[in-house]
Amino acid sequence: MTKLVPVMAAAILSILLGGCTQTPAAAPQGPAVADQSILARSNPATNTTVGEPVNQLELWFNPPARLGEVTVTGPDGMMPMMVTAVGDVGHYSLPLPGLGPGKYTVNWKAAAAGTQYQGSFAFTVR
Repeated sequence: MTKLVPVMAAAILSILLGGCTQTPAAAPQGPAVADQSILARSNPATNTTVGEPVNQLELWFNPPARLGEVTVTGPDGMMPMMVTAVGDVGHYSLPLPGLGPGKYTVNWKAAAAGTQYQGSFAFTVR
């Protein structure tokens, strides 16, 4: 009998409070974002320092991916880059306006085989 009392009390409390409580709405489900990175390498490479202005950003994906978004943030703020992917591609070469001295962070989003991926890396220009 003692085991039933908490269960019955919980059931009665649930009935009494039924009109006063709200169940949280389920969060909308979007495409899954994978934890692992598919960025195989980049130029400039992750955590490197280069000695001259950077005029181009190269990204290699494994497996090939459809690049959806790239932003480069540096001393002058954020620079979104226009990307037009025609399909799943293994290598992207994106022109840059000659990035001068400072630390830069690249954020990217891509999709491969129906899964969304995102990542970031940093490099420094002297």
